[in-house]
Amino acid sequence: MNILVIGAGPAGLMFASQIKKLNPQWHIRIIEKNNQEESVGWGVVLPGRAPHHPANPLSYLLDHETLDAQYLETFKLTHHNDSAMKSTGVTLCGAERKSMIKALRELCQSLDINIEYEQPVLEEAQLAADQYDLVVVSNGISQSAHFYREALKPKVDFGKNRYMWYGTPQIFNEMNLIFKAHSSGVFVAHSYKYSSKMSTFVVECSEQTYQKSGLDDMSPEQAEQFIAGVFSQELDAQPVIAQAGLKWRQFMTLSHEKAYDGNVVLLGDALQSGHFSIGHGTTMAVVGAQLLVKSVHEHSQNVEVALQDFNQRVMPVMKLFSQHAEISRLWFESAEDNMHLTTPEIAQAFAQRRASLPALPEALEAALKYALKR
Repeated sequence: MNILVIGAGPAGLMFASQIKKLNPQWHIRIIEKNNQEESVGWGVVLPGRAPHHPANPLSYLLDHETLDAQYLETFKLTHHNDSAMKSTGVTLCGAERKSMIKALRELCQSLDINIEYEQPVLEEAQLAADQYDLVVVSNGISQSAHFYREALKPKVDFGKNRYMWYGTPQIFNEMNLIFKAHSSGVFVAHSYKYSSKMSTFVVECSEQTYQKSGLDDMSPEQAEQFIAGVFSQELDAQPVIAQAGLKWRQFMTLSHEKAYDGNVVLLGDALQSGHFSIGHGTTMAVVGAQLLVKSVHEHSQNVEVALQDFNQRVMPVMKLFSQHAEISRLWFESAEDNMHLTTPEIAQAFAQRRASLPALPEALEAALKYALKR
């Protein structure tokens, strides 16, 4: 089989490496629009301990210890300078996104999968000329990418809050959620360590707070200093750091009703994105990739049947993921309405925000159990 993977992120890399292991004779080509060094973001949250959890991409790496991943089992909510602590109930893994992607790319290359960088997305005519049996679109959240068949145009919605993905040398040993009242409004930080030297520090606020604080007129350096000042107590006077090119923005939710058209299939954030407050983005990429591996491997003689099978299995999980993410996003967009609550009360409200939905981890576990069954 001749396969093209568009996008060298977690979803595409996981699919390519795992299908190649099962079918060493197949030809797989990966193209990536960015150069080899570009990778957006700081840390990501993964499930369980590597190498034991099959939804953790580090479990597929022989040298996962070198990534300096950090394991977290405690959740800490801070409100009115008071904190509530509880167990997360599961082990979570904080890992540097750039190092994880680099290691997954090296895994693909070790399997003789070629990755071509700084490659534009191919047009339909080029795909047809190269006669690919399967095209996997896994280029992340990018509605501006010009490769989408009409049947696969995404639905795109934007949240009301503004957010920024910072990193910081301050080490947060728990999964932290920090509510901070400021003269310009309420800021919320989501933070956790992802290495022994760095933590992720995602900050969000309402559009009104964003405008009133003057963040819209600040340079990146000025914004860093302002946010470090807002959270100076929690950061212990450490700085926050923005990656070049990243700006304060509204969260974009990209979704589809169908995962494929013809021989083209969507994977990862290119299929369905979810709000950072539920922390399942990379997990969904792994689960989706493994479901696609299962379908393509078992129906390799008929790509149409393979993608029908994948669509039938992946879309219910994606829709549940979308529902969980939407409810969580909306909850944070009304955070200012909850500031009068006590710390235990806001912690309870946070814990209950998705209680009306079926448990997402159980759905992911069931999908992964099926995908890995041989």
